[in-house]
Amino acid sequence: MINEWGGFRRGVVFDYWSGGFLWIIPPSRERVEMSEDTRYIVDPETDDVIAMVMVNPVASERTLAGVFKATRQGIFFYDYSKEEYISGITAEDIVGGKIPPPATGYFDTEMPLLYPVEVSKGVFRLAWYVPIYWREGKRAPDETIYLAGFAIIDARDINNVAINMAGGGLSSEQLVKETRLDFIRLFGAVTYVALDTKVLDKLEYVRDGTTHVVLHVENSTYPWIEATPNDLPSQQWYELLSTIAGDNVTANIEKREEIWVIVSFDNLDIP
Repeated sequence: MINEWGGFRRGVVFDYWSGGFLWIIPPSRERVEMSEDTRYIVDPETDDVIAMVMVNPVASERTLAGVFKATRQGIFFYDYSKEEYISGITAEDIVGGKIPPPATGYFDTEMPLLYPVEVSKGVFRLAWYVPIYWREGKRAPDETIYLAGFAIIDARDINNVAINMAGGGLSSEQLVKETRLDFIRLFGAVTYVALDTKVLDKLEYVRDGTTHVVLHVENSTYPWIEATPNDLPSQQWYELLSTIAGDNVTANIEKREEIWVIVSFDNLDIP
């Protein structure tokens, strides 16, 4: 239905001759078609599942023409034809071209998702979230696939791209979070506070089955900082667990609601 709707567009009306006829009727430049499969995501504004469909101009799959958003309230079309955004196909190709090939198998960029990123207070950029998968090369269902990395590329300026490959104990959630922070830093935004301080005390508590480690540190502005296993790579989490009063530490922290969360940690007293 989307392709049929898009195939008849001409200006603000629908034209059965939008594809053109000989030399008499020129083809319409407003025609669009589906770029990729439907994406289902949780809308951060409503916490409800919505469907998103990207469309590109019929004449160019490299450009984003607009986005369909289907909710319980209806189907909405956002026209981006004048914005000069790249399509998800283009985003995949650019990210794939920046990744060195692995020793075995191959990397595959697929299932990109268009998403707004707040790069500074009240300033948003539309960007493509691009998962990077490693494939063994065999045919399904025996093929081995896993998430090998993650990239975020600006939908308008392809020079703004952040890529992180999995490793160092990073979970998938942490990988996405780190890539998002790297992308935001491209715009000069400070997304964390760096601390060099001494630990005065350490506390632990459990909430919803997750352990939280809280440090009371020698800093009058940020006296209490904390983290969970989801906030740090494994090695840094183990260092945090081993930390005791009197240790000298460095940490990057970011504010989440009323809590200053540790997003990077190093205990200088642990070899």
